[in-house]
Amino acid sequence: MQPAAMLVFVTVWLFILWFGSIALEATGMERSKARFQALSALTNTGFTTSEAENIVSHPRRRYIVGILIFLGSVGIALFLILLFVMLVIGIKPTIPQQSLYLLGLAAIPAAILLVLYFLGVTDKLATVVVKWLKRSKYFRPEASITEIIYKAGEYSLARLTVGKAAPDVGSKISDSNLSKADVRVLAIERGDKVTFNPDAKEVVQAGDHLMYYGRTEEIKKTMEEE
Repeated sequence: MQPAAMLVFVTVWLFILWFGSIALEATGMERSKARFQALSALTNTGFTTSEAENIVSHPRRRYIVGILIFLGSVGIALFLILLFVMLVIGIKPTIPQQSLYLLGLAAIPAAILLVLYFLGVTDKLATVVVKWLKRSKYFRPEASITEIIYKAGEYSLARLTVGKAAPDVGSKISDSNLSKADVRVLAIERGDKVTFNPDAKEVVQAGDHLMYYGRTEEIKKTMEEE
């Protein structure tokens, strides 16, 4: 019975990790970072300083990560209990055939999840779920959020998620806060469409994701003006 319980535990843990990363991605976080942060929270291994700022300064991300940390702590405790039962008390199935049957049933969901992952189906499904979540009011930020995606020396690449109540909504890029800083807008992600090197006359809309590049000091100035 215990091996079957372990398989069920691992399957549930993987599902929580997957859905937690989707929830973080729906807040505007890049997918690979969302998965890393979900894994860090669920395993209680902590964050780097810059990534912690992106979590702590964002109410929805902070709430999601808080839930993942709690579930991770409970999961670790349950895992240790199951391990204790298996090693100390021992595995004593009363009916071997029934144990094998339960083990087979428990292995099916885990096997299906692994196959879907290697076929890339989980990524496609994650994209669909993220788009659905972004339509909800909870994942539609009122204020703009900026996160630094990549940093090299004195320069950084940042991603700005434009909130519904942001002052730049309805303004041209040339009239936005970004134009006041020495940064270059590289692309605008709007739904499924990505526009590279957008024109300065392009109008900023709520929900847009603006990728821009510049000196880290200049990017921090834009973050202070949000």
